[in-house]
Amino acid sequence: MPTITFREIKKGSILLIEEEPFEVIDRSFRAKQQNKAMATVNMKNLLTGKVLTKNFQSSAPVEEITLEETRAQFLYKDGEEYNFMDQETYDQFSLTEDQLGDSVNYLKEEVIVKIKKFEDRPIDIILPAEVSLKVIDAPPGVKGDTVQGGSKTVTLETGMQINVPLFVKEGENLIIKTKTGNFDRREN
Repeated sequence: MPTITFREIKKGSILLIEEEPFEVIDRSFRAKQQNKAMATVNMKNLLTGKVLTKNFQSSAPVEEITLEETRAQFLYKDGEEYNFMDQETYDQFSLTEDQLGDSVNYLKEEVIVKIKKFEDRPIDIILPAEVSLKVIDAPPGVKGDTVQGGSKTVTLETGMQINVPLFVKEGENLIIKTKTGNFDRREN
């Protein structure tokens, strides 16, 4: 496993700490005149979802790892469990809402995602850049109601609520950007 110095730690890096994978959320450096330089790193444990802050000294190398990625299809939700099927092995597995976080807002049956694996165990997903979701509840747009920039809040089939232009109607499929959670366009 390759080791990196505290200066090479960057947002998105996956570090192995006490035999568990952590994703770097944010990091900052500081060096005082009489103390050694150090990096303060906010990290998310990819097995438990817990976030912690850790200081790294300049002298201590850190182990960086690469997680295996494969394609999987989302099958269904069962309580707090989200069930997937690996597209290569056809093995089925589930991840919890805690593990998936906000990604659950974009999951509907048959969506293809990338799965991050640690020691052959699925631990997280990478969403496609955009997904198509159906509007299940949309208040009518009131003509002349442009005080708020001509938008309204609708509910999508996953339960997520987003702001959209007034012309969007119930039953339409919308393309949603998964990085921002914003409406992009109506699906043709």
